[in-house]
Amino acid sequence: MNKAYQAKCSMLCCAFGAAVFMLGFKASFGNETELQNPNLVVIFTDDQVHNAIGYDNPEVHTPHLDALAAEGVIFERAFVATPICAASRASVMTGLFPQQHGVIALNQKQFQSQYWDDKEKAPRTLPRLLSEAGYHTAAYGKSHLGKPEHFGFDEGFQTGPHNDVDTFGRMEKFLAERAVSDKPFFLWLAPNQPHVPLLPDQKWLDLYDAKALTLPPNFRISPLAKSLNNQGVPGQHFYRDSRYVRNAGNVPAGPPRDREVMQRFVQAYYAVVSHLDHQIGTFVEQMKAAGLWENTVLIFLSDNGYHLGSHGLGNKITMHEESVRVPMFATGPVVARGKRSQSLVSSLDLYPSLLSLAGAEIPDWSMGRCLTPVFRDPDSTVRQTVFSECVGVGGKPAEGHRMAYDGRHKLILTGTDELYLFDRENDPDELKNVIDQAEYAGIRKRLESELANWMRTIRDRPFPGSSQ
Repeated sequence: MNKAYQAKCSMLCCAFGAAVFMLGFKASFGNETELQNPNLVVIFTDDQVHNAIGYDNPEVHTPHLDALAAEGVIFERAFVATPICAASRASVMTGLFPQQHGVIALNQKQFQSQYWDDKEKAPRTLPRLLSEAGYHTAAYGKSHLGKPEHFGFDEGFQTGPHNDVDTFGRMEKFLAERAVSDKPFFLWLAPNQPHVPLLPDQKWLDLYDAKALTLPPNFRISPLAKSLNNQGVPGQHFYRDSRYVRNAGNVPAGPPRDREVMQRFVQAYYAVVSHLDHQIGTFVEQMKAAGLWENTVLIFLSDNGYHLGSHGLGNKITMHEESVRVPMFATGPVVARGKRSQSLVSSLDLYPSLLSLAGAEIPDWSMGRCLTPVFRDPDSTVRQTVFSECVGVGGKPAEGHRMAYDGRHKLILTGTDELYLFDRENDPDELKNVIDQAEYAGIRKRLESELANWMRTIRDRPFPGSSQ
């Protein structure tokens, strides 16, 4: 696999979709409507693990999100390009992995040096390309990359209080303005929640009985001192947020945490998710009242997952499922209704998919795959393997963890070049490393080859033992 081939696959994947959306034909995929430059809304939450949503976990109260997801396609195997905030956002905005765009960990200054301000010379971000396609572009909520107008949005408001009340409070006015405009819009709505601090009002906490909450089977009080679990620079055994206690009941966000403390943390985390669910429900009602809903495609996902005591960890950064997998669904015109897809999805897929929906050309640098075929047919696939990378806070380019996952077998290369292989069908909690077992030799060889080729493509460090 090389960059040119990746780009060709992405462009071919979207070619039919782009033509369809530009023609504005009548869909027959469950959500039937005339498509004429659909409005595009992405709700991009912060630190939401894949099972912190009701349709995947009955312990979590998210009735509005569940109802939205039921109207479209749920992507059950969605992964992020990198499980850390600033780098993840930069990847979605550029269509590239961190080793390519240079935003490592939380280094937003690298993004600002490349993608800010000069619209003639700066590389084309997603909002710039959508603006060129005739869209009014807006970003509200957490940016982590600086003022949205600097990297291509027509308007925006970044961050705000951790409870997102200010952000969602601006939506009614924004939607009223878009309702009387002739231009379609792209709205990047990025709540701070459920990122710490976890300080929900009591009514949201009261939805949950902490003592009754289930902890994951791979829960530990503290993590094992393995490179697999390291959340800092290579060679450390560093586990983040142990001293962070600005949460309900002053519970710490990192290890060590016994079962009772962990359940109280999970209670606060789920309560924040429920508050966010209520805010999103209100936002959707505002869209409907403004007459904008019927011609809008909405995609929901998070910037990364989050460890709720799995493997003894808090935060994210590792290549464990809890860190790198996120909840995701799409709903709207030409999206099938009431379906679940097993297609492997990357957060990088937003870049070509949104451009396709807008009828815009997809740049050849895009590392994502267009999802419009999966929107129409959730049983279809756009890739056989999904990749991710992450450099820990304080790390440098070419450091950190890497992952290649084929939907069953996950190969992880740690920051100190140790290899782990997990058979997730037989070991969904990723507790047994089978890298040296003879029956997995062929799978190991294939995934090592794929990971090495991908690392070469993104200009990463050489795969151990390979020449580059």
